[in-house]
Amino acid sequence: MAMNEIRQQARRSAAERVARLRQQRADLVKKQEELSATVMTALAERDAVIVDAERRAGAALKELASSGLSLAQAAQWCDLGDKEAARLVKLAAQPATAEGEATARKTVSGDR
Repeated sequence: MAMNEIRQQARRSAAERVARLRQQRADLVKKQEELSATVMTALAERDAVIVDAERRAGAALKELASSGLSLAQAAQWCDLGDKEAARLVKLAAQPATAEGEATARKTVSGDR
């Protein structure tokens, strides 16, 4: 085999190897992007469930307090601290719109 043919074959082999490595990296990045989106979606769903549950708890706590108990007494009935009870009642008073959920999420995250 002539030296030029050997060089050309080596260059082709190197180019093919580089192309395979690029494709593997692209596939890995695509998988990482998909997994990242899955994580972020699951966390957003979790946050929405928490906000909804805490809003319902706050509404029930507020109703319990309006049944003749002070908020502190209602909190004791539910084995809650005063700060947590106040936070839940405040959360229940927020609107249940998308904007309210964003605000509620900030409140929930900020107080933990």
